[in-house]
Amino acid sequence: MLLQRLISALLGILLLLFFILVGSLPFAVFILLIAIIAVVEYGNLLAINDRQNIIILSFFSIITILSTYLTNTGLLTQPLDFLLYAIILLFLLYHLFFVELNLMVQRLSYNLLGLVYLAGGLSFVILLRDFNTEPFSNTKALWLVLLATWASDTGAYFFGSYLGRNKLIERISPRKTVEGAVGGILLTMITVSFYTLWLGVFSYYWFFYAVLISVTAMIGDLFESSLKRNAGLKDSGSILPGHGGVLDRIDSLLFTAPFTYYFLILIS
Repeated sequence: MLLQRLISALLGILLLLFFILVGSLPFAVFILLIAIIAVVEYGNLLAINDRQNIIILSFFSIITILSTYLTNTGLLTQPLDFLLYAIILLFLLYHLFFVELNLMVQRLSYNLLGLVYLAGGLSFVILLRDFNTEPFSNTKALWLVLLATWASDTGAYFFGSYLGRNKLIERISPRKTVEGAVGGILLTMITVSFYTLWLGVFSYYWFFYAVLISVTAMIGDLFESSLKRNAGLKDSGSILPGHGGVLDRIDSLLFTAPFTYYFLILIS
């Protein structure tokens, strides 16, 4: 199981590395593909899962991510907040006029959460890929959040597996432990320290970032765990051997990407 998990993770990292390095547009297309798969898996966790609902949520998620990419690259001149407001307004109007009245509130609630959760989180991955403020330009901002998130997840997994004794939040995720959480924070602090030293920007506030980003990653993990527990499922999917679904792999990143983007904006 561990070997399968490691092989799957290695192949995933190589694929991600290829799309990060090949260019902004291919990376955006890659993120769109991830978004569609994540929407399908998210639909499997809902009580109203049907094909039409997945198509609508996928469509609006694609529009949201495309708008982010086109605005970030200067191909659209309208402010991003205006475009996102327009998308959400159209999203609301669709549910108002095309969804049965007795289902509208339920579907709108699920879908609006999915739009913000999935498309919103992945849009920040796009923004970090093309972050242009030194010293985090040329994909360095994206690597910051990826390395920090991976360190948190990896530290929590191994510390929890070998040293875990005390449950963290058993009602949501019985396998998460306090020892795992501490391990995730420690490994994230080490990873962020080495990365910022390499960039030549190391300072004490990166310790605060490391702690906060690790906690944020755990919240993202616990949030997706709560969705799966509510649906009675162990994994969101089975596309990644040893890991489950795509949503199982990006659950932390959907929370850490927005946090990292605004942290970098704050310190710039």
